[in-house]
Amino acid sequence: MAFGCLLTFVSFVPFVSSMAAGQTVAGFDELTRLLKEYVAIDTSNPPGDTRRAADFLAAIFEREGIPVTRYESAPGKAILYARLKATVSPPAGKAIILLHHMDVVPADRSQWRLDPFGATIEGNELWGRGAFDMKGQGIAHVLAFLMLKRERVPLARDVILLAEPDEEVGGALGARWMIANHYAELDPEYVIDEGGFGSRDLFAAGKLVYGISVAEKKIVWLKVRAEGVAGHGSQPSDQNPNDRLVRALGRLLNEPGVRAQASADRPANRLAPQPSVLDIMKARVGTFAANKFTNAIQHSTIALTWIRSGVGEPPKINVIPSVAEAGLDCRVLPGTTKDQWIDEIKRRLGDPALKIELVNESDDPVVTPHDTPLYRNLEGAITRRHPDAVVTPMLIPYGTDSNAFRPKGVNSYGIFPAILSADTVSSMHGDAERAPLDGIREAAQVFFEALRETLAK
Repeated sequence: MAFGCLLTFVSFVPFVSSMAAGQTVAGFDELTRLLKEYVAIDTSNPPGDTRRAADFLAAIFEREGIPVTRYESAPGKAILYARLKATVSPPAGKAIILLHHMDVVPADRSQWRLDPFGATIEGNELWGRGAFDMKGQGIAHVLAFLMLKRERVPLARDVILLAEPDEEVGGALGARWMIANHYAELDPEYVIDEGGFGSRDLFAAGKLVYGISVAEKKIVWLKVRAEGVAGHGSQPSDQNPNDRLVRALGRLLNEPGVRAQASADRPANRLAPQPSVLDIMKARVGTFAANKFTNAIQHSTIALTWIRSGVGEPPKINVIPSVAEAGLDCRVLPGTTKDQWIDEIKRRLGDPALKIELVNESDDPVVTPHDTPLYRNLEGAITRRHPDAVVTPMLIPYGTDSNAFRPKGVNSYGIFPAILSADTVSSMHGDAERAPLDGIREAAQVFFEALRETLAK
């Protein structure tokens, strides 16, 4: 493979040779250089071209003597797969996958104070599109993965690092493509993905909480269409689709959010009621801080993300259009089906003449158990560093590629074990996205220790 000029920029500082107290997985300079390189590669989706990002990662692994396999699910949609084989025979179990996506959401450069692909460091933070979602965690995975190799850690099972495209648009050409076409090369027992994190102010005021996601809300993306009669703006009529759409959206959004139902995210097919993930989280955390994140994990939510109408470009102000449309990003609590939710949307809109189109639907949520060795070892690695931390399974409000693995029976955990402020978390997909460098280094260390313990014979 040709890596072009990428190799000339990648330099390496040796990892520490022992893991005594106070030592870390990687030198700070190395982590910073790798993250700057990675964030500077524009993988905005669309178009979501990940070939240069795959080249960058492949160069790192090949320098370390780790074989790399590349797949291409479509032109420009590169997938990178590296595997450390078990050192015992037979292996104690199936593989662990360190999973991250290389694609990022687009950035409106006019709204950024800094170049979104400049990977600028201010203080302890690296700013740039993808620094948090999720190239920072990707580099933490890479460092932990390399440390397993460099420290010759005995491996009771295989460890796979999988970097894929397309997560930001549903994963059809990324994780889902790999599952459909190359599952035999994966077949994991565990996946470590994005989802949760640590924070001192987001979950509860003045309390350090780490959430490890074990389930996520169901995605239901809808388009609402109002049809009417076009005409001259000087002669209003009751056939204006804009009027009908705006009134219906007002009714929809004026109702309060739907709280978790009694059965929400409880495991199915149990004889006795079991605590939901949200029940467990509330019991461990106590009173939630009041913010948009904690609101989203307690309610089914509706976000009006676009409204499209008008005739011409720019739209003529004196023309009443015949069609008006709106997009609704709905994130639904476990326990509610797509059909139930669409019925709820129709009821709230209060206009049976409106047409509702399903744009995208994720799988029904599956809850991963949190009584496994890997979960306990992630918790242990966190609490050794922060004895005051509350570690809890959690439901996340957004979608990840774990939602493609859980229906296959894979224990999938979403955790970026860095301590993040509420402001940093809110920068995800925003125009001030950033990640703390010391947090990424600590995350790499937590991953390494949890893996080392889980991989012990």
